[in-house]
Amino acid sequence: MFPHAVVILAVWLLWVIAVPALDSAVAQDDPVRPGDRLSITDSVSMTPATEWNIASGFRVDERATDDSLPGIELTRGNIFLTVRADSFDGTPDDLLTQVDTVSASISGNSVLGLSGARTPFITDTGLTGVQVTFTTPSAAGSLTTFVVDGTGLDVEVSGPPAQITDRTPEITAMIASITAETRAAQ
Repeated sequence: MFPHAVVILAVWLLWVIAVPALDSAVAQDDPVRPGDRLSITDSVSMTPATEWNIASGFRVDERATDDSLPGIELTRGNIFLTVRADSFDGTPDDLLTQVDTVSASISGNSVLGLSGARTPFITDTGLTGVQVTFTTPSAAGSLTTFVVDGTGLDVEVSGPPAQITDRTPEITAMIASITAETRAAQ
């Protein structure tokens, strides 16, 4: 009769003490270090701002075991900056429309319906994209798209309006840091 109670007590102790202790011992933060560059694709990367956390993505020269590159997700407070890449044959303006159409069909919300005019966005290395910004009482952010050698890049930023306002210079600098490597002719 008591052996069952001992097993139940052992399982309970495992879940109440051991699992939470193990969970807190595993670091969930991956802070950006000075000089870090994150891989968007094999030939496109960006420089994240320090004091942000890498929730998803790899530094340049890091890879998953299957050699894939996940999308990038950076966080700071309640701000999220995500970068996704996929094959795309069109212009940055076309990609912006497509991203918004897909988002609206999934969530029912159109960023373009809330945003200001589309404006050109040029990175520090001359990549030309298009950007829209939005502000509501509860959220603010931007959607920026680029097309590089048949790959569409979708950069989405969202968070509380006050935090977005405070972090706009570093958010803009991160997006402007997107760089495509030039490859020698083969």
